[in-house]
Amino acid sequence: MSVGDQLGLDDNSELLDLARQKWPTWVAADPRLGVVEEFDDLRAWLPSVDSEASDEVLLALAMLAAPDGGDDTAAAAALAKCLLPGACRLAGWLSTLPPKDVFRDSQPIDAGAWSAVERIDELVASQLWIEIRTFKWRRLRKVAANILINTRVGVLREVGDFFHVSRADRTWANTTLVESFSTGDLFDTEDGKAWAAGEMRTERVTAASFRRPELLADAGPEQEEPSATEELLELLAWACEHQVISPADRYLLLCLVEEADRIETRNLTRGYGGLLSNEVSSRVAPRVGVSEATVRRHGSRSVRALAAAAPRKFGHDE
Repeated sequence: MSVGDQLGLDDNSELLDLARQKWPTWVAADPRLGVVEEFDDLRAWLPSVDSEASDEVLLALAMLAAPDGGDDTAAAAALAKCLLPGACRLAGWLSTLPPKDVFRDSQPIDAGAWSAVERIDELVASQLWIEIRTFKWRRLRKVAANILINTRVGVLREVGDFFHVSRADRTWANTTLVESFSTGDLFDTEDGKAWAAGEMRTERVTAASFRRPELLADAGPEQEEPSATEELLELLAWACEHQVISPADRYLLLCLVEEADRIETRNLTRGYGGLLSNEVSSRVAPRVGVSEATVRRHGSRSVRALAAAAPRKFGHDE
């Protein structure tokens, strides 16, 4: 099922039929919607104008859809239909994430489920509806951009992405779950297959990347050595505590490491093994809201500060 199917926005949608019926009434109440005579013409009209003009129309629908506005679910469905192209692109991007990235929530999930298109569409659809119904129409004007960006953030937060969870709940983001799950709860993170009944293993189930604090399952003595992920997070926590770097610097470094892990860096000689390469900094800059040059400058400064403080940390740990 696509994102639209998950929301019930196919050709036989009752909510869209209701939107079609209400369209003349909506237009009479808000002239901004008068750009087309029928609702079905709106999706073709939106790409033909600039974002400012389209956002004016979408804002009128967002106001009708909001509980503190018109509280009209038909308007919410109409707005969702208009935003489906962007939502589908988002779902497509999420489906390109490495299959080894797994959910981190109260229900351990097969790693393969993360790459399942239907599961991704379900998450995007539900978050899109939430963002439409809670859009702050009284102060925001860029409807499409804000709703789609917030949908992306919400989905990543839902699946346990460290950076997005930490912005909402720093304690949960840094929590390590320790549990002896019942047989069948744990999954092989390499091939995504569940361990068969009677094959409950005693070992550490590690998250796919540093973005996921590790999920432990009766870690044995052979697993006591800290992982690179644990060492990195411990070092950055120590550096913040001792004011070697700021929390903002820590967040920037984690963003750099995350993006460097996701892409193939062409020039590894630049910026600490490619950490501050053009490819990485161009992806991180929009996330932290600064220019690429600022990302490289602050990143380089933080790494130098960590290098200078390392002897103090590892020589005689305080």
